[in-house]
Amino acid sequence: MTAKKDPPFRAEHIGSLLRPPELLGARRAFDEGKIAVEALHLDVFFLEYDSPRAGSFAPLKPVPREKVVVLGLVNTKSPVLESADELRRRIDEASRLVPLDRLALSPQCGFASTAPGNPITPADQERKLRLVVEVANKTWG
Repeated sequence: MTAKKDPPFRAEHIGSLLRPPELLGARRAFDEGKIAVEALHLDVFFLEYDSPRAGSFAPLKPVPREKVVVLGLVNTKSPVLESADELRRRIDEASRLVPLDRLALSPQCGFASTAPGNPITPADQERKLRLVVEVANKTWG
């Protein structure tokens, strides 16, 4: 695989996983002058949006223009396969706040995010990763 060098595909991206409540808290701190965007030194925000507890995409609205948002829409804790149409609908919804060319899709977390792992087989994991690739290809080409 050849690393692309043009944004948002630089090999030296640095990102951070934030759940929507933490993103809202960080946004409040930013609004209060307690955090400067320049101090974050992040290119990419990885955000968990795989369940209703994550809430709406409203926290994406003030994400700075130079940042990329990775939508963690695929649940890694359940073997139930998400619908490609539902994933595309959610990406479309998020693109109303962040331009599509600054969005990406991923699982919401690792498949073994706890010491004993999650109740999901390697075959289920592969199906979910194939779904991510399929939806990404249809969305971004």
